[in-house]
Amino acid sequence: MIRELFSLMVDFIRDLGRVLVVGVRRHWKGMLVFLGVVAVVAVAGLFVMLKATASPKFCSMCHNMQPYIESWAESSHRDVLCIECHFEPGVFNELRGKWKAQMHLWMKLTGTEPTRPHTQISDASCLREGCHNRADLGEKTITFKGVRFSHGSHLGELRRGKKLRCVTCHSQIVQGEHLTVTESTCFVCHFMNRDENPELSDCQLCHAQLRAKVFINANENMPFVHQKYLDHGVACQQCHFDVVFGDGHLKDNTCVQCHSEPRILFGEYASEEIHRNHVTKYKVECLRCHSAIEHHIVRPGDETPKALKKMAQAALRPRTKGYHYDTDCLKCHTLDQHEATRNLYMGKGAEGVPQTPNPMYLAHADCGSCHVAVKKTPTGIASTLRMNYEAVIQSCVDCHGSGYDDMAKHWKKLLTGEMDKAEKALLDARGAVRKASADVKGQMTALLEGAERNLAFVRQGRGLHNMDYALKVLADVQERAEKAKAAAEPGYVAQPVSPPTGCTQLCHSCVECIETKPVPFGNVSFPHDIHVEDEGLDCLECHSPRENHGQTRLSNCNDCHHGEGQGAVECSDCHVENHNLYNGQNACDEKSCDVRGEKNPMADAVECSDCHVQVVEGEPTTLDGIKAACVECHDGDESYGAMVDEWKKKADQLREEVKSLRTMLQDTQRKILGAMREGKYTYDAQDLVNNAEKNLKLFERGNPIHNLAFSEELLGRVKNLLVRAQKTLQAYSTIRTLPREAYF
Repeated sequence: MIRELFSLMVDFIRDLGRVLVVGVRRHWKGMLVFLGVVAVVAVAGLFVMLKATASPKFCSMCHNMQPYIESWAESSHRDVLCIECHFEPGVFNELRGKWKAQMHLWMKLTGTEPTRPHTQISDASCLREGCHNRADLGEKTITFKGVRFSHGSHLGELRRGKKLRCVTCHSQIVQGEHLTVTESTCFVCHFMNRDENPELSDCQLCHAQLRAKVFINANENMPFVHQKYLDHGVACQQCHFDVVFGDGHLKDNTCVQCHSEPRILFGEYASEEIHRNHVTKYKVECLRCHSAIEHHIVRPGDETPKALKKMAQAALRPRTKGYHYDTDCLKCHTLDQHEATRNLYMGKGAEGVPQTPNPMYLAHADCGSCHVAVKKTPTGIASTLRMNYEAVIQSCVDCHGSGYDDMAKHWKKLLTGEMDKAEKALLDARGAVRKASADVKGQMTALLEGAERNLAFVRQGRGLHNMDYALKVLADVQERAEKAKAAAEPGYVAQPVSPPTGCTQLCHSCVECIETKPVPFGNVSFPHDIHVEDEGLDCLECHSPRENHGQTRLSNCNDCHHGEGQGAVECSDCHVENHNLYNGQNACDEKSCDVRGEKNPMADAVECSDCHVQVVEGEPTTLDGIKAACVECHDGDESYGAMVDEWKKKADQLREEVKSLRTMLQDTQRKILGAMREGKYTYDAQDLVNNAEKNLKLFERGNPIHNLAFSEELLGRVKNLLVRAQKTLQAYSTIRTLPREAYF
């Protein structure tokens, strides 16, 4: 039976083969056409399927992909298809990626998908033709949020023994952002085990841009320039204490969050091998394994950092709110130590004297800024405690330059004298009050007790910690003593108290100290000896009072340097903006303030004195005088006088345009300061505003009539810079790192 069935099957196969052979021989042309049509349809169908499944709409059909699609649509990669990043270049790689995607769909349908879906983006995808170019990335150094960064040194070299990928720093999704730089990754790499890798945590490795102006504590009245302190060799750590929080340690049970295989969990692996598998081979977020490291300057009103919370007792914590973290001193001391010193430094605590914070306190200078010497060594930053007076005042020289230690010595001598005056005044008042009637004695005793408390406050706080405030408090002590003595002794008239507040009394204690070193002013070195000793000028004839310290009045310079004194200095030494505008130079763009534009056609042939003839004669310049000089120079042609009127009219029109730009600048600056108070990144926007402000200064002080074409160009630059500043402020306001919950 079985043999018969087998025989029938063999006969069927043999006859079928004969029929097929005959059919193929007879219809081979038709079969070729059929197979060709099938192949074309198959290829076309595959192409259509690949195109249809490559669109973001297809990717969004799965509901769990919706957040990723939404973030992609708002990102800078919104014009790039999903597969161009998630699949490596090449048809074969695309087909392989499609196959893996089908497997993911099958796992989704069968409920076997992993709890943590993960995708990969290879460097080949980022560096594919038409996208990013490795050569271009390697050559250019970019600035991101004020940090200088080179792709070449990160992608082309091992960093801390680890091979980095594009997505090591550019996270695949960050709170609604696609492929955004995660600063937390940078911090873990640069600040973990800092003692072992001091070169990676060097501040100026990243913060190489020397900003023209920043604002301390978002205070528009206190711009600060870093450059002059860096020129003195001041280390960043001398002022910026405790800007790194956390150590990046491996979190407990981090491995079992992803792995359950005993051979992996109980195996021993070198750090290089672990990072090769997690960072280089497969993209795993650094913070999935490492604890976060924060890097920022603590601002007044910020939450107290964890490191500080551990050191402060719970009962004392409310008292620290509103203090600068730097001046809390809780890093070394409790709040009851150096209480008077801290209060004096902050400019408060005396009875009946208005608060006067030390400017260094407002600039966040820590106690350690003076009491700790920070030096760079081959192995990193080394610090030495400064305790005695001579060592402490050396910090003045370290930060501000030579001569400031002499000023500190002068302050000490001055303060000692004022203390002696206050003590003597109190002693005399006490003697007078003891002899007075009971009524006067009762009233004046309370007054003198307040004066003694203020005197003790300055003595305990050591007045050098806030010279201005200490002198005000000592003056208050003397005034109270004089008032008490006048009340106790009939006929005695209270003497007026005049605390030392003048320039030479307080800081510039001798003219010789100034005259030995000319100071920069504009483009010249200004000699004080000629003006003070030879001409007998008083400080306030050129300088503003101490309330607006550092400002110099220019209005009276022409009293000496116009007319007969016109040749003592070059016109461009004082009128530098006029000179630059006339020559079409020193305009600012987003990166430089050495941009040249169109110079005035007359710049190479006409000197300042050729038009400003009245200045040479010691008279004020007038429009009629300028017109007369033009007409005379051009052989009496009156049309040149009319041309000056046209220039004046055009210049006035440009000045009207400046009003709206000035308002725009002020609004932008206000937005930046507001963003700073909210803790947002503002430095790039501030740099753009600074350059816009320099262009406006060049326009306004240079007088647009000196170069109308260049003036118009300047106003265009101002507007572009301010528009870019506002866009930059908006762009950076959305950049955030992953929330803590995302890593647990």
